[in-house]
Amino acid sequence: MAFRVIFIESDAVLKSKLDNLLVMVNEQETWIPLTDISMIVLDNLRTSMTSRLLCTLAKENIALVICDQQHLPIGFYSCYDNHSRSSKIIGSQIQVETTIIGEFWRNVVIAKIENQRKVITILERSDESHNKLDAYIKEVMPNDVTNREAHAAKVYFNQLMGKSFSRGDDNILLNSGLNYGYTIMRSYISRLCVGYGLNTQIGIHHHNEYNRFNLVDDLIEPFRPIVDLFVYRLLEGEEYFKSTHREKIVNILNHKIIYKAKRQYLCNAIETYIYSISKGFNDQSFEHIEFPDIDNYVEEVE
Repeated sequence: MAFRVIFIESDAVLKSKLDNLLVMVNEQETWIPLTDISMIVLDNLRTSMTSRLLCTLAKENIALVICDQQHLPIGFYSCYDNHSRSSKIIGSQIQVETTIIGEFWRNVVIAKIENQRKVITILERSDESHNKLDAYIKEVMPNDVTNREAHAAKVYFNQLMGKSFSRGDDNILLNSGLNYGYTIMRSYISRLCVGYGLNTQIGIHHHNEYNRFNLVDDLIEPFRPIVDLFVYRLLEGEEYFKSTHREKIVNILNHKIIYKAKRQYLCNAIETYIYSISKGFNDQSFEHIEFPDIDNYVEEVE
């Protein structure tokens, strides 16, 4: 499995050479085997790269994230299709029964709210909010028709940041960090979905006709509280969103988690999860899916 996330913040020229990523900064060259790379994050507007490298990234299914002047992710590039049986798997996505997909979405929402509840416990927030989230978990129905996910999110973020907090306010430092972390994880999941033949536009719950990543936005949900916990701790008491913060957030995929009774890198756990989803569509059953448990998450590996 590819495991490296390459973070570029210097003026650099990127090329593909002899099955390696060649990074040139001034006169210094760094060679990185392409087979080791899962994602590249460009956080410098003066970085340049060749068309040959872009073709190679697509061929090797290496995701590329591009950041803007504010150092926030603004663009994503990946291969269009590299799975030999993608048509069959996409057909399975389209044909899955409504009752099966409704129950699966119920389990996704439950897993997300359970992890949110555990974040509040880890950060020693009030028992009242913990109890509210616990109640919402018990009330989640197939397809989450009563929208317990949104109700839980309001309680959760109000508890973390106060009732004046808004996820839509770009001037709040925590939002910058959360958006950065979500984009890194979202891009990685997009790469995996394509690799396992899934069509990212065909969502389970998300069905926005202008969103190329409806499925990704569904599957990321149980992992979001992991980003929340790490970013909250990282930015607590900080005044600015610094380069060192961005570097640490990019590295979140190399944190450790116990998943399916195995201690492994978070990126590998996510890949196992996406593979299970792909298999679930093929089998028309999601009963075997195991969701991440934030109690098994190890924040940072030195």
